Amino acid sequence: MSEKYFLGCMTQQGFSTEFGRLMEEKDRFTYILKGGAGTGKSSLMKRIANEFEKSGHVVRFYCSSDPESLDAVLIEEMGVLIVDGTSPHVFDPVYPAVSQRIVDLGQFWDTEKLMMNKDDIIEVTDKNKSLLARAKRFTTALSNVCGDSFSCSRGCIDEEKLDAFLMRFYKKILPRKGSGTGRKDIRQLSALTEYGCLTHTETIDCYIEKYLLHDDDFACAHLICEKTAAEAVRRGFDVILSPCHGLNNTAYEHLLIPELGLALLSSTPLNKLVPENCAKINLSRFYDRSAIARYRGRLKMNRLTMESLAGEVYETIKSAKAVHDDIEKYYISAMDFDGLDKLAEKLISEIKHR
Repeated sequence: MSEKYFLGCMTQQGFSTEFGRLMEEKDRFTYILKGGAGTGKSSLMKRIANEFEKSGHVVRFYCSSDPESLDAVLIEEMGVLIVDGTSPHVFDPVYPAVSQRIVDLGQFWDTEKLMMNKDDIIEVTDKNKSLLARAKRFTTALSNVCGDSFSCSRGCIDEEKLDAFLMRFYKKILPRKGSGTGRKDIRQLSALTEYGCLTHTETIDCYIEKYLLHDDDFACAHLICEKTAAEAVRRGFDVILSPCHGLNNTAYEHLLIPELGLALLSSTPLNKLVPENCAKINLSRFYDRSAIARYRGRLKMNRLTMESLAGEVYETIKSAKAVHDDIEKYYISAMDFDGLDKLAEKLISEIKHR
């Protein structure tokens, strides 16, 4: 069995991820992979994930800049993490050797061959950095527009009416006591990518009871996810909250409660999510009509602007990915992949003996 998420995403503060929380847990051991583009980090993790997925639960974390590339793997039963520790998601050992270990894939480089292409490598690397910086600026602008819609709509919610609904909703979906510890994990289910705003629907396909929260302005869906998660945690259920990339990861977009097979999923102007077999919750009834009417023109303009800015984000990420592929070609041609295969076997054996 496998779950899929994104490791994180680019926000106006830089790359945002909650993966460090998993590494900080004392009962886990983390292998931190270091090495440049094209050194086989993703391939190594896929090989390890495939090996342990045959008999256990594996969580895969993908790269939002390249959704086909793995950034991290969690092997639940073994308490083992493997993560790409290179920029933009730099990780280093907190408790070296006892809780984390660096695995240097640069040892398999043919350095002399790379030096022959030094100027070209520097040129494409700098071009990639420039495009990613441009994508970050567009993402910042997009977050500001989404945030404006969130602020406007947040002030128009009839919270008394919403809370009354939630009390009834809790009775329907939440048993009195869960078997977990009230743990709250933050994992990125949706992210802006070169292919648009993608959601790992394979993960939510495993959930039996699903509710769709359609919200063009984000705020009500966020409140329902946040408040339902708080109530579930209070009752002893472990929950997974997924932040909204378009809101700079400051608000929640989805909520998963694995023990109950329950998922609350937001459909927004960015993710345009339309999952199958979902019960729909009408959120318009929780907005004060006269209050929201004052912002009607502003919110409409924001939605149009979101679409335009999101398009720029996707295209810029796509251009950066194309340049990143050029960087990888140099390193792939200089890699000893036989040595990497032997390392993969060694790591698999080591993990099995933990």
